[in-house]
Amino acid sequence: MSSMQDRFYEQSAHLNTLLNNDPAEAVKQAREINLDIPEPERFNRMGLRAAALVDGGVLTRQQDAIEEGLALFRELHRQFPTADITYNLANGLVASTGNPPRGPNWLDHQERTRELRIEARQCFWKVAQDPDADPALRTQAWTNLANQFSSSYRLGEAHDAWLAALEIDPENGVAASSAARNLLWLYQQGGCSDLTRVEAVMLAKIAHRHQDRVIQYAGAQAAEQIAAFASELEDPPPRSPHPDPFIAWVERERLTLAPAVELVDPTLGKLDWLVLPGIRERESGAIGMPPPVFAMFNVLKSDFILARDLAWRALDESVWPATGRFGDTLDYATYGPDASALILAHRTALDLLDKIAVTANHYFELGQSPDKVYFGKLWRGSLDKVTGVRPLVEKVEAAIRGGANALYGLVELAEDYDSSAGILRSQKDLRNAGTHRFVVLHDFGDPTRSRQAPEIERHQRDLFAQEAVRALRVARSSVQMLALSISQHEQGLARRATGIVGSLVVPDHDWIRGRNNEFK
Repeated sequence: MSSMQDRFYEQSAHLNTLLNNDPAEAVKQAREINLDIPEPERFNRMGLRAAALVDGGVLTRQQDAIEEGLALFRELHRQFPTADITYNLANGLVASTGNPPRGPNWLDHQERTRELRIEARQCFWKVAQDPDADPALRTQAWTNLANQFSSSYRLGEAHDAWLAALEIDPENGVAASSAARNLLWLYQQGGCSDLTRVEAVMLAKIAHRHQDRVIQYAGAQAAEQIAAFASELEDPPPRSPHPDPFIAWVERERLTLAPAVELVDPTLGKLDWLVLPGIRERESGAIGMPPPVFAMFNVLKSDFILARDLAWRALDESVWPATGRFGDTLDYATYGPDASALILAHRTALDLLDKIAVTANHYFELGQSPDKVYFGKLWRGSLDKVTGVRPLVEKVEAAIRGGANALYGLVELAEDYDSSAGILRSQKDLRNAGTHRFVVLHDFGDPTRSRQAPEIERHQRDLFAQEAVRALRVARSSVQMLALSISQHEQGLARRATGIVGSLVVPDHDWIRGRNNEFK
């Protein structure tokens, strides 16, 4: 090791010590790091200086230091877009935006920091999806991406991301603790099953058992807070595995439609028991029948359940009738209703997004014609040529400011799905290929070695199956956000309303039809 490298590591260790003991001095000394040296040593010093400025700036609330560090990370990323630099850039972006405040200024903060947060999500997503990145980096990228989702009420996606972090590192106590807090918050809102709290306790105990990993990822202070949080919760009761393979698959893939992303409770009688809250009637004279939004929500659930069932059945080609005769294309492509069912499951899941937008347009009275509503376009107006941004539609903004914060989660998800650089854009492109062209799935070999045509998009079947499950999770999260935003809006209306309110009980559909409420 050269003397220059020795000095670098000594300086790095010294700055880390200062960040723990005297962050203001760490910022001061970071600014004194000489960058007028040859490459590649200059880049190492730039990274050290940037990290100390960002971390020290956060600790001392020096925004100018954070911005200096972020500028250095941007320069580094332009020249060396490696996973570790991409991850550090994302952290710099998040540090620059700061934590969203509670109360009436929350939406202003989210809108003001929108572009920076989009960029941060893209960076975290890139690292999290990189199979060649260091596992410690990937689990932290998933954790931080989940935190970003959570701050915008994308709670289902946040839970998925925290669990993805735990899949990479089962001892990631930061992810486990964050997921536990998320579930407990939802449990306290009402409507969740007792298993929501049980899973939260299980996750909190994971965090408590792995304090050393919490210190590694988030520092000693976070470890102390997590320990105090976990100690308040009792040990969870034991659970038996589900004997039904379908139920076990649904729980493992987190594909139930419930108020929270939770474990499956067989005693509830149904897998998908998410329902709308009480809705205040808006039409005078409409007496005796529930509002149309209940029918819309029922269809959303029905379509999701069908898409999930198609995905499950597509895993076993033997369940489909072998009535078709196909010419083999000699490239290990698979043809038949099982392959088509998997493609249809993916498409059906994402088709739900436009229906969710139609439901929101109706319920929140946004005023768009139903046949002109699209999920990616509903929420924002035209581009402002002066500011260069697309402002929220006035009625969308009013609903969010009125308390329906979860509606902003749908706004943000729509941007990630519709934007050309959005982290969910590949899902939209895949859905469009399955709708308008041909998707062919291969169970062996390299699809790129097949005869190519612009009308055909080829995928490995097992990888496409993973994308179908991800699409189902996107749809599940969107339905959950819609239900939560409606619940929040109704709560706001109740607080602001005066006078007597009559009620109509919306009965269970199976009960009306004379069906048993069995666990199916």
